[in-house]
Amino acid sequence: MENKSYFEKVTKEYKKASEYSEELYQNMAIRLNKILFGRVVDFGNGGIINYDTQKIEKLICVDIINKNRNITNKKINFIYGDFYSPDLNSNADCILTQFLLHHLTDDKKLRISIRKVKTKLNERGKLVIGEIVVPRSVELIQNIMKPIIFPILALMKKPGLRFFSAQSLSALLADAGFNDIQIQNIPIGKKVSPAPVLFPGLRMPGKLYPFKCILIEAKTNELLGQTH
Repeated sequence: MENKSYFEKVTKEYKKASEYSEELYQNMAIRLNKILFGRVVDFGNGGIINYDTQKIEKLICVDIINKNRNITNKKINFIYGDFYSPDLNSNADCILTQFLLHHLTDDKKLRISIRKVKTKLNERGKLVIGEIVVPRSVELIQNIMKPIIFPILALMKKPGLRFFSAQSLSALLADAGFNDIQIQNIPIGKKVSPAPVLFPGLRMPGKLYPFKCILIEAKTNELLGQTH
């Protein structure tokens, strides 16, 4: 099933699952509030803004569910768009994705889109990625099992998804030309919805969640030694 049609189907359940994982989003926001600046483009936003918009100049929320959404105000725009085709009218200081990349299962398209995103960053700009990551060994097993996993998800009328390890995400960004890559662990929180896309009604204590959440800041080699 395509991501767009599926998310339109489970919008309410997905929102409730995200609200259940509020502490995780708040923990993410603590770091985001320190690093986001200027003109920010948030891909796969899903209507969730968990960071302080007062500290940025302009926010553009891009999502495949925004087709019929109007501009909210002069500072925040909701527009229709896909990370596979990052078509932006102007460059950004920060391009953000939170829990999006595991939905993008076409490796070739993803590599191309990250390279395109890099060209859309201003000088001193950064790509910021929040993701759930799995151990490298789990990722390797997952990749071997893709020919089985994806048809099973299709039979269940679920969209395809996969998870990265921190190592493979770093390699993906380095291949796109990002040479200053910083990774920080983000606490899961006391409670979490472990599979908000596949099983939005599932709940569990955060301490039992087996994987990690990380936040990546990726800058180009021209920015080495500079911080904002």
